[in-house]
Amino acid sequence: MRPGVFGVLAALGRLQAALLKDLEPRSILRNFLEAATEEGVERAALFLFHPKTRELVGEVASGRGRRYTVSAIALPVYSQGPIQEAFFAEGPLKQKEEWLLPLAQGPFCWSDPESRCTERPRATRETRPLVCPSCPRFAALGVLSLEGVPSGLVPALPLVAQLTALALKNAEILSGREEALSRLSLHAEALRSVNEIARQIAANLDVNQVLSNLALALHRHFGFYRVTVALVRDGFVRGHITVKEGEVFWTEGRSRIFFPVATSPDPFARAVRERRVLIVPREGLPQEAQAGVMAFVPVAAYVPIQDEERVLGVIAVDHGEKAREVGPDELRYVELLAGMAGVALRNAQAYRERTELSLALAAERRRLAGILEEMPDGVVVLLGEEGFANRRAREVLSLEAPFREADLPAALLPALEGGRLEVSLGGRTYSVRGGPVGEGEEAARILVLHDITERTRMEAQLREQVAFTSALVGLAQAALAGGGLEEVAQALGERLLRLFRAEVGAVAAREGGVRLLWASHPMDFSPGPNLIGRALDEGRLLALEEVTPEECALSGALGVKSALVLPLMAGGFQGGILLGYTRPRSFPSRLLSWLAQVQSLAALALEKAHLLQEREANEARLRALFAYSQDVVYVLDREGYIRWVSESARTVLGYDPEGYRQVRVRALDYVHPEDRPLAEELWRRLLSSEGETVTGAFRVLRVDGTPVPFEAWGRNLLGEPRVGGVVVNLRDITLRLEAERVKSEFIAAVSHELRTPLAVILGLAELLREEVPEGARESLELILESAFRLKNMVDNLLDVSRLEAGRFEVVRRPVRLTPVLSDLARSFQGVARLSGVEFKVELEDLPLAELDPERIVQVVGNLLSNAFKFTPQGGTVWLRARVEGEALVLEVQDTGPGIPKEELPRLFERYRRAQSQASRGAPGTGLGLYISRHIVQAHGGRIEVESEEGQGSLFRVILPLYGADPGH
Repeated sequence: MRPGVFGVLAALGRLQAALLKDLEPRSILRNFLEAATEEGVERAALFLFHPKTRELVGEVASGRGRRYTVSAIALPVYSQGPIQEAFFAEGPLKQKEEWLLPLAQGPFCWSDPESRCTERPRATRETRPLVCPSCPRFAALGVLSLEGVPSGLVPALPLVAQLTALALKNAEILSGREEALSRLSLHAEALRSVNEIARQIAANLDVNQVLSNLALALHRHFGFYRVTVALVRDGFVRGHITVKEGEVFWTEGRSRIFFPVATSPDPFARAVRERRVLIVPREGLPQEAQAGVMAFVPVAAYVPIQDEERVLGVIAVDHGEKAREVGPDELRYVELLAGMAGVALRNAQAYRERTELSLALAAERRRLAGILEEMPDGVVVLLGEEGFANRRAREVLSLEAPFREADLPAALLPALEGGRLEVSLGGRTYSVRGGPVGEGEEAARILVLHDITERTRMEAQLREQVAFTSALVGLAQAALAGGGLEEVAQALGERLLRLFRAEVGAVAAREGGVRLLWASHPMDFSPGPNLIGRALDEGRLLALEEVTPEECALSGALGVKSALVLPLMAGGFQGGILLGYTRPRSFPSRLLSWLAQVQSLAALALEKAHLLQEREANEARLRALFAYSQDVVYVLDREGYIRWVSESARTVLGYDPEGYRQVRVRALDYVHPEDRPLAEELWRRLLSSEGETVTGAFRVLRVDGTPVPFEAWGRNLLGEPRVGGVVVNLRDITLRLEAERVKSEFIAAVSHELRTPLAVILGLAELLREEVPEGARESLELILESAFRLKNMVDNLLDVSRLEAGRFEVVRRPVRLTPVLSDLARSFQGVARLSGVEFKVELEDLPLAELDPERIVQVVGNLLSNAFKFTPQGGTVWLRARVEGEALVLEVQDTGPGIPKEELPRLFERYRRAQSQASRGAPGTGLGLYISRHIVQAHGGRIEVESEEGQGSLFRVILPLYGADPGH
């Protein structure tokens, strides 16, 4: 284990503590991400999967020293991207400096659906974003993004992902519990409202008062925009009362609702005729109804008011224009009240006939009993000592009908006086609420039993998970507190023995054979087969519900009947933990899941202790080696054979870093055949230059044969006693080469795209030069100068791209430069006037020369642009051209600030600009002089500069008069 493992285990504890700090999902995530940045992670963000939209939505984020948000980011899972790729992965993915951790529990069949999917239709990598989220086995929760993860924390990232997924799952369970409780509370509140409304309705024997109470109560308690009640009389359904937005309208005798029950297609008549609830959208209404009072209602519900024998009327409810539909819960409450309203109407009608009153009441009571009979919750109603229970309550409480209060379980009696409690009945858990209802002779006591077994089970699982997580933190702390390998093994073994309630425990390491590090009982692994060796060979956790002596010698010696075996493999350490049980037992998947979480932590702890024991022996050599190491580090002997290689060879090149111990390996054999002569020459230079650093670049073959470009630094340390070899560092330059290629292509593309609009601007400005009035000519000159400057920048960028790609060309032909330079000078006259600089042109009549005139104009134009750019107002710029011997001499001189002497040697380098105080605010790309030098050299000439600070600058271009061949 690397030296930072102490910090890793401690960081795991702190991250776990952050996850346990709160139970609200966003608070959990915020606490965890802030803790991650405190552990050294530069930036952390979380993307949670939303099943309804099938998007990965940024929830919360954190960064070192500042905060930022990702809440505006929503990534469809079916799109291509690193976040989506990590979402379907089984383990962490790295994207440059960013680690993407999939948050999931379960079989991970979606990470490799071609080989793991067992559903029909089977998913593939292409179809899994559409198929897998609908699968019941799909358990992916989201993606945790970590940037700038400290190297010591990287091995623990899988455990970090598991802990985060576990916390999210716990939060989801808690959220579901709260949602269920909220629904129960709303349901109970609605039932109380129904009870109150029923009492108000039942308290009146006047029909109008009954209907008024019913309509107003539906509006006030359930928020209906409009409530209309119609009654059935003489074969017609007739509108009687409407409550709209709290205002009451009595419509008896003047309502548009007047339909024959037997023949009308209107929903009022159909609800009576069919004796059932109708949910009708506006489009389903008859034409006359669509133009009437329901013209703007998207959906309305029609509930018949009926007693056992006949339909007495209809209640129509809706939520108004552009509002939600009538929900099923609301509809059940309306139905219940409609039934109670039917009772009340029947009572009111029977008020005039006492002989029919008892019959109507009895019928409605039977109807109410029927409604209660079908309720999913158990309901018990006590009238004095005698009681009534619906079907669900009779099943739960094993009651016969009729029954008495004494027949009820004693645990339920406190709830009869009003209150709430939880009881266990028949192996299930129920929430019981009750209390007295009514007064006097009508007084009753009610109990409602709601099954909360599933909620209780989830709460128990949550408590178990919290307890296990706390035990996991304690396990990490115990591992951190240990010293040597045996002490850590003992601490781990004793805690795991208690945590998983085993009777026999052992921790062993494989070093050739299996060596016992700790055991709960005296035991000897040597005489027979052992399960730790088997688990290491198979590379998997063993959960054996039946162990025989043929499988394990401990079965006979200590009476082990069942066993759990964890193979531990981390770095150079191999070993295992055995937990034995003297009685046969089964191992549920939840226990195995916990054991898998312990496995990686225990492996890291034991690897840490193992490395600490070896550290003293290897410390001096490791310090010397890592003092010169880079990326992949080799130590070679004089013949070029590998004596040692850094662990990064595995990740960078795919080779086993320990392979050189098994077979003698010559490093140069893995250099690409085309580059091997170069590598061999570098090797010879290394051997002949002891103590000096030799650099080069060549391609090295990965384990799969792929060539990878590397920069190499070598140093001959054969005479260094602590090293005694040649140290070679390899650095992968693939990304740098690709970046340079992409940059060149981008510059070329952008330059080509800009040239067309610039040509249009320049052409139109030239056409307008003679047509604009005198007052606007100066502005036009500024447009031309600015466009010309931008064109120069674009041309410079394009030329740099061509130079880097080896496609830069000059096309020479016989030409006289004097008129060409005169035209160029005229184009700068406007610049001179606008900048307040005197421009002097001294051109001789130059002879015919073999040149590329456009390129020479580009060079002189660059020099003049720089001169005007850096010359202050009131200064002077000169353009001169003359013949000296067999050469053309072109000069551009200015009275600007000059160039510091130390910058002159680097002035013609790419992107190099003078840094004097006077030039820092001047615009430019730093490419003009770089390109100009290449153009002049392509003509076989040279470019010179003379300058002193405060004295101005003189640039001189010297070209051969007869077009000497420059060798390009």
